[in-house]
Amino acid sequence: MDEKKNEEYEHQTPEWINNLNEPNKKYDELTAEKQYDSLKRKQKHYKNMRFEIARLIDMNFDDNTKFLTLTFKENIQNIETTNDEFKKFIKRLNYQTYKTKKSQIKYLATWEKQKRGAIHYHIVLFSFPFVPHERLMKIWGHGLVWINKIDVDAVENRGRYLSKYFDKDLDLKEHKKKAFFKSQNLKIPKETKRLTEQEYDTNGQEVLHTKNYIRRSPKFSEELNESGALEQVVEFEESNVKYTKIKKDKNTETH
Repeated sequence: MDEKKNEEYEHQTPEWINNLNEPNKKYDELTAEKQYDSLKRKQKHYKNMRFEIARLIDMNFDDNTKFLTLTFKENIQNIETTNDEFKKFIKRLNYQTYKTKKSQIKYLATWEKQKRGAIHYHIVLFSFPFVPHERLMKIWGHGLVWINKIDVDAVENRGRYLSKYFDKDLDLKEHKKKAFFKSQNLKIPKETKRLTEQEYDTNGQEVLHTKNYIRRSPKFSEELNESGALEQVVEFEESNVKYTKIKKDKNTETH
């Protein structure tokens, strides 16, 4: 009985362990199945990041926050080319607005690739002064420009509304290309992470998100094989985890 059980449950090394020694491959070199898996991981990552982006927007939003869209009159489909032009634009806009090469602009930006391949940019500008539309068009110099003050009905909806642009059409975005950019001078929300084995009391608190999952933690050890040599063995220990995000009171720091 024991021998049969051992045969049925023979240890199998997880695929990610087997892949540790494989050379990194470019996206185009992957099989169709691995390309699909890679794209799905990217989509999941950026969808999870939407909450973090919303918090960034809420943390930096003020009366001079504006929403800017940049387009190319030519159908440029190479993201490296358009990203380069976007970075140059930010430098020109910074200098023309603040008369210094030192970065002053506060922004959060994403690019969007339409089905026909055309690339354009959505940018949230924080604490941005008034600049005439004609001047913005000249500074950009590649196509049309739209800029608007952000009019959202409620304070708590600002980040949620704007963050939708940052996980839009992720399947059209190229593999391993950053989906969004931010300036280094943004105020970053503070987080406190607590690990506890006791049930956390959330009564009277605003729960933003909760999720139950099973965590599998690898445990590495060495054992003698049939030849008498040491070999590495990987076993996994499972534990039930409940993950909860809580918004702190507005009178205190947001976590």
